[in-house]
Amino acid sequence: MRSASIKMREKPSSKVFYWLIFLFFALISLLIIWMLVWGFVTSLKSPDDFNMNNNVLGFPSLDPNDPNNSLGAFLHWDNYQNILQHFVFEKKTFFYSGSKLIGHQTTANIGLMFYNTILYAGVGGFIYAMVPAIVAYLCAKFDYRFSHIVFVTFTLMLCIPIVGSYPTEITFLRNTGMYDTFWGNWLQKTGGEGMYFFVYYAFFKSQSNVYREAAEIDGASETHIMWRIYMPMAIKIIGTVFLIQFVSLWNDFQTPELYLPTHPTLAYGVYELTLVSSNAGDLATLNNVPCRMAACMVLALPITVIFIIFKNRLMGDITLGGIKE
Repeated sequence: MRSASIKMREKPSSKVFYWLIFLFFALISLLIIWMLVWGFVTSLKSPDDFNMNNNVLGFPSLDPNDPNNSLGAFLHWDNYQNILQHFVFEKKTFFYSGSKLIGHQTTANIGLMFYNTILYAGVGGFIYAMVPAIVAYLCAKFDYRFSHIVFVTFTLMLCIPIVGSYPTEITFLRNTGMYDTFWGNWLQKTGGEGMYFFVYYAFFKSQSNVYREAAEIDGASETHIMWRIYMPMAIKIIGTVFLIQFVSLWNDFQTPELYLPTHPTLAYGVYELTLVSSNAGDLATLNNVPCRMAACMVLALPITVIFIIFKNRLMGDITLGGIKE
């Protein structure tokens, strides 16, 4: 009876604690949603409505009598048309190839930036998802001393700051001629280290060796066992990791700016657009907040659609059938 009364006294406080956590995350979620909604609504305003009417937080003005109304931007998506027609990345870049300083004038339209983004985020996300899975499988299913060394090495690498490797990577890529190339950038992603290695390792370690032993009796090779038996078991984890990495790389502008200066991605282009202050040429059309918000929405739309389509499949519970006797 005493233990039951203690539990009853603890129950209200635990409810309060869970409600506080819920409210905290609910506020964060509402803040993120509000920022997205504000960006989309702003992208439907005319520059005059935003600046002359000082309409920063309100709905686009649709009053025909208002000389600064947003009828064209709202009904005809003028800002998005301007982005698709006039959004051009132009920048003079300098980098070293070995000890030789190279200057390059880069010009890319939105189509080329989208193509570069697919190469950077799509292939890079696939490498980030598959390489740790392969390394984790080998460490989990082959009980050798070298496997333990790799595991300990990857554990220690989590303690090394990421920025500490930048100078070495840049020097290596420049000396090998792979700087400012997708091949060099993809090579950077083949280390296999990181937190997802341990996620894969725990998963493969928990899987029974009965599958492997039965396949070996039937004459299957180790490669066949890995790709035809165990990797399909981890397909949901691999897909989830790919989606997370794809979204992260899609929005990454710092790495392309540092390692791919002449191969601008959409994120890099949008970042440069926010820094441009020009009244000449096509950039003058985009030198306003509504057009820049439209560019941000163009950047966010593909990953939003991908997440909506695949969220139930990739974010659902991972269920595996047991071994039947």
